[in-house]
Amino acid sequence: MTDERRRIVLQIVGFAVVVALVLTFLARRRPPLERFDESRLLMGTAVSVSVFHRDEECGKRAIEAAFAEIARVESLTTRHSEGSEISRVNRHVAESGETASAGFAVDREMASVLARALEIAEMTGGAFDPTVAPLIDYWAVDGWPLRRPSLDSRRIKEIAGRVDYRQVALDTAAASVAMPPTSKLDLDAIAKGYAVDRAVEMLADQGIEIAIVDAGGDVRFLGRDPWGGGWKVGIKHPREDGVIGVLTLDGGSVATSGDYQRYTMVCGMMIHAIFDPSTGFPAGGAVSVTVTAPEAIDADALATAVFVLGPEEGMALVELLDDVETVIVTSKPLGDGTSRVTVGDVLVSSGLEGRFEEGAPDGR
Repeated sequence: MTDERRRIVLQIVGFAVVVALVLTFLARRRPPLERFDESRLLMGTAVSVSVFHRDEECGKRAIEAAFAEIARVESLTTRHSEGSEISRVNRHVAESGETASAGFAVDREMASVLARALEIAEMTGGAFDPTVAPLIDYWAVDGWPLRRPSLDSRRIKEIAGRVDYRQVALDTAAASVAMPPTSKLDLDAIAKGYAVDRAVEMLADQGIEIAIVDAGGDVRFLGRDPWGGGWKVGIKHPREDGVIGVLTLDGGSVATSGDYQRYTMVCGMMIHAIFDPSTGFPAGGAVSVTVTAPEAIDADALATAVFVLGPEEGMALVELLDDVETVIVTSKPLGDGTSRVTVGDVLVSSGLEGRFEEGAPDGR
């Protein structure tokens, strides 16, 4: 088994902890529906679809349609395929040089996703930035384990200077984009959420009324849970097995960003895959951020943004947003002479009062 597949298998196990909470904590009361589940590897992570239906053939047909939709979104938004739309855009910019400052046509659906990415970038002051690709490439986040680059602060500062969402000019009406030749797009921190939203819409079109779609921790619910009492969502403990707390939600979506999901150690520094565009280095202040929102596209991007902003600014932002809530697990230095951190405080936004229970359920 390759290192990459081993990592994804471990992801499946980790994310299964979260989804299992949704599906098994309430198993003492069986719903009047059958549950059909399937998991696949898509968008670089473990994706699971669970539908509740009385007819197995209908349920499985809907699941197949949901996976096909996620694969279609991946074909537009992934940088890991040279044939994808985003790769075409980045290639055009790199090859066109200064002429890339003139707008060129892009796929309308990708333009729509990019438009939302730019809106969230503006909302968060660039904490979330869809032009972060140069930093991702420098740190080789897409490899596993992460490459161990020299910590050249001058070089990192120069690369971070290329990351600026304000340099992207998008015309959604004409479906055209213009950006400087040094810019490069990466939509990974929002595309998974969008794919989850599209999969849920596909399930609804197939007549499914109750379902769960989970793409590597980006989860969206369709309908209310069949047992009553709300969907139970476990937030993985960032440093231990099991969960650090449980959310109860009526529906919508939830996404988690954590420093534990992909990292390596370089010169005593923990290098994880969530970068602060303003510094070029991994963001600090939190070890895990969970965000709830009506749509997964927003929860996905905002989880990254709040992580980058840190506990104080991130919480302040969330408290200003309608229908958005968060659970932030802050960081605390280990005190072992390295930059490694452990779990500090657990902060919960005001709208989750009475909906978050710290610790494992039933005292476990």
